[in-house]
Amino acid sequence: MIKLIAVGIWACLVTAVTSMASVSWQSSGAATVNGNSPFDDSTIVKPRLVSVPIIKEGKVQGYVVARIAYMVDEAVLAQLSFKPDLILVDEAISTIYMGNGIDFRKLEPQDLASFKKALAKNVNSRVGTELVSEVLIEELDYLTKEEVRARKK
Repeated sequence: MIKLIAVGIWACLVTAVTSMASVSWQSSGAATVNGNSPFDDSTIVKPRLVSVPIIKEGKVQGYVVARIAYMVDEAVLAQLSFKPDLILVDEAISTIYMGNGIDFRKLEPQDLASFKKALAKNVNSRVGTELVSEVLIEELDYLTKEEVRARKK
C-alpha cells in the first residue's frame, strides 16, 4: 500500500516538473532583436479558402485554390467599422481572376512576389488606409479541370 502511494506521489512530481520545464522552454524561444520586431503591432487575419476558375480563350482551363493570410496593423484594424474578411477574400478572388499578367498554369517564382504585392496594394487602396503590411500564402494550388473531374469520381 505504501509503495502504491509513493509511486503516485512520484508520478505527480514528475508530471509537475516536466510541465514547468516545457512552459519555460517554450516562452524562452520567442526572442526578438533589441525587443523591436516589425511585427509587434501586427496580427494575422486568415479568411476562408478561395477557389477561382481560370478562364482562357473562353473556356475554363482549371482552378486556383488558395489559402491566403494577411498581416494587418492592429491599430488600423481596431479603427475599422467592419470586419475586413470579405474584402480580403474578394480582393484575393479578383486579383487571381484578373491574372495581372500571371499565368497560374505556369507559375514562376517572381510571379508570386508580384502577386503578393498587387494583392496588398489592392486591399489597401480599397480600404483607404495601410491595413495590410504583408501577404502570406499558406497554400496555392492550380488544378486542371481534368484533375477536378477525377476527384469527383
